[in-house]
Amino acid sequence: MAISEQWAQLLEPGLRAQFEIARAPLAAASRIPLLFNVDGSQKAQEHDLGIGGFSDFTEYKGAIEYDDPEQGYKTTYTHVEYVKGFTVERKLVDDDLYNIINKRPRALAIAAMRTREKHAASVFNNAFSASYTGADAIALCGSHPYSPSNASTQSNSGTTALSGDAIIATRKLMRTYEDDRGELVSINPDTVLVPPELEDVAWTEVNSVNKAGTADNDANFVRSKINRVIAWDYLTDANNWFLLDSALAQLYLNWFDRVLLELAMDPTSDFNLVSKWRAYMRYSFGWSDWRWVYGHAVT
Repeated sequence: MAISEQWAQLLEPGLRAQFEIARAPLAAASRIPLLFNVDGSQKAQEHDLGIGGFSDFTEYKGAIEYDDPEQGYKTTYTHVEYVKGFTVERKLVDDDLYNIINKRPRALAIAAMRTREKHAASVFNNAFSASYTGADAIALCGSHPYSPSNASTQSNSGTTALSGDAIIATRKLMRTYEDDRGELVSINPDTVLVPPELEDVAWTEVNSVNKAGTADNDANFVRSKINRVIAWDYLTDANNWFLLDSALAQLYLNWFDRVLLELAMDPTSDFNLVSKWRAYMRYSFGWSDWRWVYGHAVT
């Protein structure tokens, strides 16, 4: 086989390397692992079935009391395929225009990682929309029923602008979350999630040694309770913000990678004139329970 007949195959190691050069730092900077429980999958769908709480323990008097928790809401995660490709013309190789060729896999990797971030951020961008609901038919931040059999509601949605006092008040509200039996949920709100426009405000409120914005010498209570500020470029509302229990988020906010992002040459390529390359990934994401977040939709 003449070298000219295998030019497309010879490109593969270099294109993969260029793809990874762009992908790796974006993966390292991704907010997805900070917020989501990221897991693999070997099935077309993943399911998460909620379970109610137990009543308090009773004193043992010779017989064990067996409890029967209520079955909660069932959440289904259906993996979706995402793909995009680019072509490399034979003449670019002949003319040694690798500066042009190498830009294409890098740009494709950037687009793939951007797509993932946008999808993940959509959980929060749509958190107040009735068009994007969870298994209980309510938006992530709204008035949620206690259980499938108890229509009484509790809310995780407010409209207060971000401030130190608002963080404190929201943290108190989250600590009143109850399970299906009306028992308190063990919750520790420790993370503020904001768009770039609020990053400086959140950082100041969380990291100031003394209470921010006052001449008093009061210690900053927020600093003692909030461990992290996450600013996410893909949050689209400049005013909305969220308080999270990061440990519970890792239980109920899920991301399943059925097929990790991959680059491959399309077998339908016309090797003599044009080679085709495609990046492919398959995943699903969403939440199984709301009791890890409180969101403020600020107008």
